[in-house]
Amino acid sequence: MIRSKKSLGILAALSLALLAAELPAQRVRNHFDSDVLTLPPPYFDFAVVGTPAPASWKVLSGENLPSVTRYLSQVVKDRPADSMALALRRSVSFEDGTWSVAVQRGQNRAGIAFRFADESRFRVLLVDNGTGDARLVAYENGKPAELARGHAKLDRDWSFLEVVTQGPQIRARWNGQPLLEAADPSPVAGRGGVATAGPGTAGFDEFILDPGKLTSDK
Repeated sequence: MIRSKKSLGILAALSLALLAAELPAQRVRNHFDSDVLTLPPPYFDFAVVGTPAPASWKVLSGENLPSVTRYLSQVVKDRPADSMALALRRSVSFEDGTWSVAVQRGQNRAGIAFRFADESRFRVLLVDNGTGDARLVAYENGKPAELARGHAKLDRDWSFLEVVTQGPQIRARWNGQPLLEAADPSPVAGRGGVATAGPGTAGFDEFILDPGKLTSDK
């Protein structure tokens, strides 16, 4: 049986697509200890949502960190309250799985952005590290809608925030304790990253993405 070049090309494309769809899930850890000091970390893209304002992401050194010697920080202090700065991990996009990060205590609102399809459609969980108030917000067509609230106990310099999704279900934990639960009205695959909103610097370490199944590679 003789196949045309066009048919062979279509078959090859389908084979590659099926192979990609069957790739095993891969856990990705970003501890920043091997990244260059005072520079943005590689493998991340940066965005600002809401009121346009400067943001600057740098790898800094410190002591008593969750990893070893370095962490990621958004270092611009004076930012509008409704301006959100995001550092998004490249090459990993999924709908169901786990996102977790260590967040430094301070006068800031910081947390995790996930299911980031684009700048108008994503989910973000921010914890106010001055009051402990936590808000989970869904952005659809660029408009935010609150999905849930919680309260985090602020009793240490670094705390671990974790978000777990399965279909519409979203669960978050703070230092291993339940923080909040919500239903996502329209789950979508997307990238994950760390986020901070408003004034104050923010520090992050041990950012881990653990997908149930990879869905794309952006």
